[in-house]
Amino acid sequence: MKEQLKHIDYDLIFTSPVRRAIETTRIINYKQLPIKLDERITERDPGKLLLKDRNLVNKSEWNSLKYLKTKDGSETLLSLIKRVKAFIDYLKKNYNNKTIIIVTHNSISRAFWLLNSDKTKSLKKINTYYQNSNTIQIYENYKCRNEVDFYG
Repeated sequence: MKEQLKHIDYDLIFTSPVRRAIETTRIINYKQLPIKLDERITERDPGKLLLKDRNLVNKSEWNSLKYLKTKDGSETLLSLIKRVKAFIDYLKKNYNNKTIIIVTHNSISRAFWLLNSDKTKSLKKINTYYQNSNTIQIYENYKCRNEVDFYG
């Protein structure tokens, strides 16, 4: 995986604080830059449903754009999108015109896509690689230049 990313000249690297994301980040960080951990790009919070059967999830609550938490304490889609939007705003304010590698999870990657999918913004997928269960996105000037997804 490290070899596949060597053509990316990145300025900094952010990762979810989840152990498997940190491990992936260490593997691909060929420039050996300091790794920035950020809670805003951690996995979606399942609340009381952690380690429970997915069939127990109330899909309409889980995908709610009205509430921040479900009745069982799970993070809703609205909450997730707000969290990712705050992270993106932080990047735009503090790292404008930088190339950033972001190692995160599928739900966060989808939120990035949702927040960039309107007609006024450009999101271009160039490469996709599959390995493990993390997602790597590479942004340049806040436009997604490259996205690398890892799935188990």
